[in-house]
Amino acid sequence: MERPSYQSLIPRESESKEIYAKRLEDDGHEEMFIRKALGHHFRMQLDAFGEFFEPFEKARLRHIDSLLEIDPNRTDYSLARKVSKDLGISMERGEHWVKLYRAKNLAR
Repeated sequence: MERPSYQSLIPRESESKEIYAKRLEDDGHEEMFIRKALGHHFRMQLDAFGEFFEPFEKARLRHIDSLLEIDPNRTDYSLARKVSKDLGISMERGEHWVKLYRAKNLAR
């Protein structure tokens, strides 16, 4: 079954951008998809996304998962650099998210 496009996932009348993003995260979307939806429906600016998504752990970890699907042989350093660049966060935060991702995947 094909997933809907971000343009078709319209926010509900009373939804704030935080509630809308949480709903999309709960529906299984990854951070880049949700960013596109927020930019389209709420006109959020790129520089606001890095900090905004800190509490959206599932969406952020799904993004890392998608990066590893494309290139499963990335080193942690390379992955942290890519995460940092993609998500507009510091290298330190990128490293944090990669470590969290690895820890959660070892626990599976």
